[in-house]
Amino acid sequence: MIFDVLANADRYASVHPLFAECFAFLKHADLAALPVGRQPLGSTGCTVIVGEAAPKTKESVRLEGHRAFIDVQYMVAGEELIGYVPRVHCTEKSNDMANDFQELQGTAEYLTLRPGCFAVYFPEDGHRPGIGTGAHTGPIRKIVIKVPVY
Repeated sequence: MIFDVLANADRYASVHPLFAECFAFLKHADLAALPVGRQPLGSTGCTVIVGEAAPKTKESVRLEGHRAFIDVQYMVAGEELIGYVPRVHCTEKSNDMANDFQELQGTAEYLTLRPGCFAVYFPEDGHRPGIGTGAHTGPIRKIVIKVPVY
């Protein structure tokens, strides 16, 4: 997992061949104007998902993992608690390989994702996103870029 502010993203561009393009998109696109939904990021195989939703409770959000894609999650507006636990400390409850979604069971530690911050979740990471902090009750607007694992 990587957790930082977008201003420091260049430090991580060499971690994956597509990260530089992902971070450039986050820095230069008008993220507030993007329509909610999915769109390809050029011809890279990456998918940009623009989401806007009310914060959820810890009890209503499943701990998840992915095998085929890395999640780059960037907060545009609002804030959320986002849980993290190394996958080696989890057990797999269910597996939907067609949608690259594994429900995991484990004890997460929580960070607050605020505007300008991003988190990167690799296949080795379990994460629980979208949880309300209590301080922000309005909708959360977040960009998730699904990056193919090579």
